[in-house]
Amino acid sequence: MQRESFRSRTRYVFLLLLGLALLIGKCAPSVYAQSAPSKTVSEDVVASINNLAKLLCEKLATPASKTELLSPVSIGSMMLLLLRASKRGTRDELFNTLQLSAYRKRAGGSAIAKNFGRLLKEFTHDIAGPGILLDVPAWQATRSCNPMIDDDPDYTDDDDEFLDDPPIQPNVVQLANGIFLQQGLVNNSTFVRMAKELYQAQMAYVNYREQPEEARNIINQWVNETTRGRIEEIIVDTFDRTTQMVIANALYFKATWETFFNEPQYTRPQPFFPDGEQSSSVMVPTMFTAGCFPYHSSTELDARIMGFPYRNRTTSMYVILPNSSDRAKLRQLQTRLDSASLDRLIGQMRLQKAIVQFPRLHVTNSYDLKLVLQQLGLRTLFNRSKSNLRALLPDKTVPETDANLYVTDMLHKIDLEVNERGTEGGAVTITAMERSLPPVNFRVKGPFLIAIRHDPTKMLLFYGAIFDPS
Repeated sequence: MQRESFRSRTRYVFLLLLGLALLIGKCAPSVYAQSAPSKTVSEDVVASINNLAKLLCEKLATPASKTELLSPVSIGSMMLLLLRASKRGTRDELFNTLQLSAYRKRAGGSAIAKNFGRLLKEFTHDIAGPGILLDVPAWQATRSCNPMIDDDPDYTDDDDEFLDDPPIQPNVVQLANGIFLQQGLVNNSTFVRMAKELYQAQMAYVNYREQPEEARNIINQWVNETTRGRIEEIIVDTFDRTTQMVIANALYFKATWETFFNEPQYTRPQPFFPDGEQSSSVMVPTMFTAGCFPYHSSTELDARIMGFPYRNRTTSMYVILPNSSDRAKLRQLQTRLDSASLDRLIGQMRLQKAIVQFPRLHVTNSYDLKLVLQQLGLRTLFNRSKSNLRALLPDKTVPETDANLYVTDMLHKIDLEVNERGTEGGAVTITAMERSLPPVNFRVKGPFLIAIRHDPTKMLLFYGAIFDPS
């Protein structure tokens, strides 16, 4: 499923999904008529995005893969935009694939779009505290692992005013959709306005027919600018001259830890066991820290979960580690962990003192999602004669033979880096950590799941399995 390079085999529509991050550190009819976003619909939309990621991870799994990481919010954003562009059979298949069939009635698509638009604003503006979902994890109500501090509403750290630390930089969250149309292809102004307002989509015209190389450069430049130089080029080959449209999505996330890991010079090689501690190990650069972290041990899942919040606590990296972890146990855990069970698991977490050992990561994965989406029932979208994306075009000004847009490829790439300190330095040393003996010892030495989540919206920026971080 993974690709080393992206091919531009598109005849009418070439669809590109790109997810990028630099990590430093219920019955629906009653809500159809509602003009304003609602908690109920938003919960269903979030569950749809997260559960689709779970299904994709299961379909993309291979016996020898080192990592299987993707960006649910990036894929979900693109799928929901396609849902608004589709009609009839293609629309029905998208509803089924997204597990949103209860919203198939006429006003359901509009309700989904409005609610996702609201979630997207909360997500990209990185708004702290309860949003439209009216819920944040219980562990966020606790300020420390010291009950005396938590019970004292007047407590302040008087030493803070003497610290000379630089001000905390806000998290940077940017999710962008780009629609690049062939010059002369008349678009639906109503759809364009909706895509811009709700999906933060940008529209541009290029000339695939006569200047395919320039079109490639324009889209690569958009990707480069949107990802702030992280990815300079995503489309390698020149477009087919019959290409009519490219839809691109780019996710950029940069944040710093609330509790830093050790200084980089103290990161040291440690054994990691991809197939369990009874099998051979690989040496990986390993980070260390100690502090107060959200944590829960689940007897039901036979696994433990620890959270690593970023500085303003809107987003956290959750690491789920099976007990005596190996590849088979992680696979079993993946099948049980849908959106609702992950949310319940996070809801059970409480702050605890812990010593942590965690591998430094830099993961790049590329996928063609076409085959797995077809296996999930999304078929007409990729069929030239059956695809229906006519909502992108005016109803009467384009001949039927010219309006049959379809998707030949659906590509997705993520680039994820997790290191010691982010944009600022950490102060914890290995010696100090090894002298302390906190209640929780969280040493990640075997396969684990990562769920990087924007907690107020519960949307997953990244999700998937790490079997071998080397």
